[in-house]
Amino acid sequence: MIVLLLLFNWLSSYFIYPEKNNFSSLNREVSQYAAAQKLLNDSLYLIHLQNTGKLIPEQVSAKLHPFPFDPNRLTNSQWLKIGLTPRQVKTILHYRAKGGRFRKKEDLKKIYDLSAAEYRVLEPFVRIAHPEFSVSVKSHRKKPVSRMKVKINSADSTTLAQKLLLPPWLVRRILKYRTLLGGFYSRTQLREVYGMRTATYDAIQTFISIDTSKIIKTDLNTATFKQLLHHPYINYETTKKLVNARRKARDFSSFRQVKNMTGLSDSLLNKIRHYLYLRPLKN
Repeated sequence: MIVLLLLFNWLSSYFIYPEKNNFSSLNREVSQYAAAQKLLNDSLYLIHLQNTGKLIPEQVSAKLHPFPFDPNRLTNSQWLKIGLTPRQVKTILHYRAKGGRFRKKEDLKKIYDLSAAEYRVLEPFVRIAHPEFSVSVKSHRKKPVSRMKVKINSADSTTLAQKLLLPPWLVRRILKYRTLLGGFYSRTQLREVYGMRTATYDAIQTFISIDTSKIIKTDLNTATFKQLLHHPYINYETTKKLVNARRKARDFSSFRQVKNMTGLSDSLLNKIRHYLYLRPLKN
């Protein structure tokens, strides 16, 4: 019983006369949190005002930290460093990407979410490149390289591209068509190259030199049906006429005989005879 009384007396001091707890640290933390929240809310509110172009001069002074800049060249990070919001920067960069240019300071007013107060702060720092910059660029452009003569039946791709100033895709088509034909006997055949424009042909035709000795010819008396048909000027019907007439003639002795036996037109025969020859017949 005595022990219980002693224990009660000892514990009662904590309940009946509790020590005052120290809440100063907690109060300080709460105050700091409240201040931080207020600062955050104020910052978000300022950003909203800035994005909508509604900042007042006092607020602009606190937000913007300008330095001399050219609005046509400033990067994303540099705009942000000045103090514009990401939304405002995105608007400016989008304007420039669409071909927009700031030709004078006042053009910054075109940015719809930039307030008048912000413009007044930025305006003294705007440094737009002078118009003569573009003139100086033009004056330093290389003079056009003139075309040079080429031997069309022996020139390689590099020669055609460099001397005739032709794009690679057109050079490839010229060489492919030259291979199919066996060579060019006339510069006008270049008109037949797929993609050759009249203006391009007119520009290069005086620089084309024809060496007919480079043309690859086929012996009409020994060529197979498939070989003849492979040529761009000889279609299936023409190939049949040539092969059938050759069989009847037991080989051709002249192109006059070819004409008489096949009935081919003079225009067609004159074209294909540049790629055919008749080996002298054995006695």
